[in-house]
Formats: sequence, C-alpha cells, structure tokens
Amino acid sequence: MQITNLTKKFGKKTLFENLSLTLPEKGIIAICGESGKGKTTLFRIIAGLDKKYSGSIDFGNVKKIAYVFQEPRLLPTSTALENVALPLGNTPEAKEKATEILTRVGLENDIHTYPDELSGGMKMRVAIARAIAYDGDLLLLDEAFNGIDSDTAEGIMDIIKDYASKRPVLVITHIKDHLDYLNAQCIEL
Repeated sequence: MQITNLTKKFGKKTLFENLSLTLPEKGIIAICGESGKGKTTLFRIIAGLDKKYSGSIDFGNVKKIAYVFQEPRLLPTSTALENVALPLGNTPEAKEKATEILTRVGLENDIHTYPDELSGGMKMRVAIARAIAYDGDLLLLDEAFNGIDSDTAEGIMDIIKDYASKRPVLVITHIKDHLDYLNAQCIEL
C-alpha cells in the first residue's frame, strides 16, 4: 500500500502535508504523535470515511479493511456473538467462527451477553474480535487496547501479532509498553 503526497487541512489548520508512506505487506506499524496531529484522521482517510484530502492512496492488494475505532461501536440490541458474526453474514458458520474468536479474546462465557451488560474493556474485546473475524487485508487499531487490563491486552496483542504475520496492521496507541510488546515500527506524524 502506497500513500503519496497526502495533505489534510481543517480550514486553515494543516494536520499533515505531502505525507508519503509505503506500508509493508505484513507486520505492525504504529502511527505515533501527539494528540491533534492527525493519527485518527489518517485512519479515517485510509478507511474511506474521510474523502476531503489531496494526494493519493494506492491500496495494492488491500481490498478489505478491518477497523477498530477508539470506542467499541457495537450494536446494542445484538449479543457479543451476533456483533462479531454480523459482518460475516450471521450464518451458522459465521457464529461458529465468532464463538472461536470470542473465546480467544477471553469472552467465552459472555457470547450471549448484550453490550450494556459488558464492561468497557469487554466491549473493546468484542470490537477487536469482530475486526479479526472480518479477516481484512489491512487491520486498523485506533487506541483499541484502552480499558483492557494489561494481562488480557498482552493476550490480545499476541493474536494481533499472529494476524500481522500475514498482512499489515496499523496501530495508534499512547501506551509505550504496548508498542514495545507489539514490536511495532513507529512512524511519527
């Protein structure tokens, strides 16, 4: 994936100008920088949610993008299982895959639980499970480990490292221990 001369402005404020990046075919890249530097905006542009920019993005082999936002964005009237299975078609096979991934993120006892009955960290794990189940060619994680205790976060990061062995993963986190654990290459905005 190649980003060339990407420029994003909000009125007179320039977040980044002529940003060019070449992302590897696999591995974990961290987008680093202070608050307000445009990290989340860059993710929104890559995901196609923000189209007001100049420059170009050549997605290469990336056809499907999985995105974990800073907040879980779960469907409140759907169980954890249904939230994960829905992007897969909500078929029996999708529910089987969703159950497997929810188990991997430590939620095997909560698959039939609704989001309002889950803690913040548990909701984030459902969101991460959904993104992993979607099996995108690129995974975007925007502060995805917030609210998850460190032992559980490490287990999830192990899953992310495995995911990254086959495709690129872009991460935003302010927690240096997470960057170190993921062995992420940091690109400063």
